[in-house]
Amino acid sequence: MRASLSKSDNALSSLTSVINSRFKRHHSIDDDYPVISSSSSSNDEKKIHVDTHLDHRVPLINDDDNNNTAATTTTTTTNQQMIFQKSLFSSELMKVVEWFNQLNDRQKETLLREILNSCSSPQWHILSLLTTDNWHRDCPSDCSDPLAQLPFDISFYILSLLDPVSLARCSRVNKLWYYLCSHPELWHQLAKHKKWSFSSHLLDQQQIEFHTNEQRQAQWKQIFIERYRLRSRWLNGRCDVKTFHGHVEGVSCVQFDSQTIISGCTDGTIKVWDMNTTNEIITLVGHSRSVRCLHVDGINEVRLVSGSNDRSIKVWSISINQTWSKCACKLTLLGHTDTVRCLVVRDDICVSGSHDHSVKVWNLTNGSCLQTLVDHTDKVLCVQFNWQYIVSGSTDKTIKIWHYSDGSCLRTLSAHNGSVTCLYFDQEQDLIVSGSLDYDIRFWQLSTGDCCQKIDWISKEGHRGVIRALKADSWRVVSGADDKTIKVWDIRTGVRLCTLKNHTDGVTCLSFNDYMIVSGSFDGSVKLWNFRP
Repeated sequence: MRASLSKSDNALSSLTSVINSRFKRHHSIDDDYPVISSSSSSNDEKKIHVDTHLDHRVPLINDDDNNNTAATTTTTTTNQQMIFQKSLFSSELMKVVEWFNQLNDRQKETLLREILNSCSSPQWHILSLLTTDNWHRDCPSDCSDPLAQLPFDISFYILSLLDPVSLARCSRVNKLWYYLCSHPELWHQLAKHKKWSFSSHLLDQQQIEFHTNEQRQAQWKQIFIERYRLRSRWLNGRCDVKTFHGHVEGVSCVQFDSQTIISGCTDGTIKVWDMNTTNEIITLVGHSRSVRCLHVDGINEVRLVSGSNDRSIKVWSISINQTWSKCACKLTLLGHTDTVRCLVVRDDICVSGSHDHSVKVWNLTNGSCLQTLVDHTDKVLCVQFNWQYIVSGSTDKTIKIWHYSDGSCLRTLSAHNGSVTCLYFDQEQDLIVSGSLDYDIRFWQLSTGDCCQKIDWISKEGHRGVIRALKADSWRVVSGADDKTIKVWDIRTGVRLCTLKNHTDGVTCLSFNDYMIVSGSFDGSVKLWNFRP
């Protein structure tokens, strides 16, 4: 029996040596560590009191060992050995607890990690039962809240990295998070990000002013929420549609401002509509044949520029208020020898394209023709310009890039298999977008003339008819075609965002801003597609 006790003491000595060696590996050699003694306080066989308050679920002896002992020894010997094992375990346990209490917090944490690594499922179960009520017993109430423990600047920086959906979710965590996530500067940064900014600087400023309080403080969170909802409606094609009836023939061109829509018709008339009521305000009669293109600008007194099959360009002045309206033709420009098919105006300069194969630059102040660009071999159907380039598309299936100042042709782009009916270009994005009689939309690099992408109906869910109208801004392209649909595309990827269907015949023209699309059709109607949330 004493031999058995000697073996037990040796085993215990080995165990304590392992614990001490593993524990020291996690600390520097300069730390003062108490060491567990492996010697037994007494080898006498006497019963030690066992704390009855210990959880009954913690086993002090191994039941399997007892069963094996019972099979080979008498009942008296078994009871004596059980008492001895309890005594030995309790004695060593008290030494371990006393040694544990001598450790500092860092040492205790290290020891616990080592012990926990050796635990199995039964030990984890008992730990969960014993420690539930002691989690964060001496901690402050917000000890598990990272933002509560960090300085404001760091918390603000972390939140500024989140996307708007994540930021909104964080605001629902607690009052502190709601306060931090509602900081105006966070929403200011989001609202001014290029992805969420309006393409129109005027509309951008108007929205900010609308959401500015009496203390001249912009409500940036509300501003961003409105922009987020507006963009979501564009991406999902959710809009309210109004229809304007009055033309007796097909609508060939449309423009609009903040209150009115102006449309030109193949019957030679131009109609002005109230955007809110859909009522016709006034009809302009001056062209003798179909009106093919329009431009409108101005706020109090609207300037309207129109081109027609009668080979003329007219400049109109329109004034409208709640009780009366008036219009007058201020200037008529003559110089083209065939239909004026397209025009675009910046300040007092107008650039027009005609079926006479030419592009002309006009001064709208005195009506003089500044220069004539001739290089197309067929009708010019579309034109755009800035103060450096003029870009034109023609029935000869080409797009030409001209130098604005001297009128020289810099480059000719050829890839379409049909007439180039409409186009858009943006020098900042180094991009030209064109639509054609071949049903395709093509994206070109302005600087090189390379065609970098094609949208067709087979591979990209494109149009199934002649593309008659195309407009674009910083992030979307809007196109209308003979298939009676309007499609919205991502200008960077060419991915179709939505398809709008309401016309009963081909879409001939359109115009849009950040809030709405206005379109005209062969069916004689004008439609307003309002995406405003």
